[in-house]
Amino acid sequence: MGKIIAKLKSIKHIEVILAVLAVGVMLVIYFTTFAGGKEEKTQTTDGKTDYCAAMQVELAEAIASIRGAGKTKVLINWESSVEAVIAYVSSVNGSSSSSSPQLVTGSGGTKPIVLKEIYPKALGVVIICEGGDNVQVKLDIINAVCVLLDITPDKINVLKMKN
Repeated sequence: MGKIIAKLKSIKHIEVILAVLAVGVMLVIYFTTFAGGKEEKTQTTDGKTDYCAAMQVELAEAIASIRGAGKTKVLINWESSVEAVIAYVSSVNGSSSSSSPQLVTGSGGTKPIVLKEIYPKALGVVIICEGGDNVQVKLDIINAVCVLLDITPDKINVLKMKN
């Protein structure tokens, strides 16, 4: 250890060399921190089908449990599909940089890491139920849907189911 320290002390301008190395390390950390956090939105259709179908079923069950609604069918018009925000890894080589999706390997194969999913917004809802001709039932259903899907009452239509 003593020989190494003695050798380092004998090098002229060691401070300059150490300063250049420190700046290089800081630049690498700086660029990997900002480039590594890059996110890109991509659409998935699997998630939309699952989410939208589940929401329709849950909403139909909730409305059917309202007094006087009876048997219920629900149709929801969605704004878009589910969007997944995927993690990206960036690498800097000299003056060029590249990024690629961060992948994880599991039992289902290799998949990108999903940071979060953005669910679509409901644009309109049609509810067909046995009690759709009762004004109080209509108001209760419209209020429930407004709260659950965060849409305005004019985007909801409640109709009576035919016998």
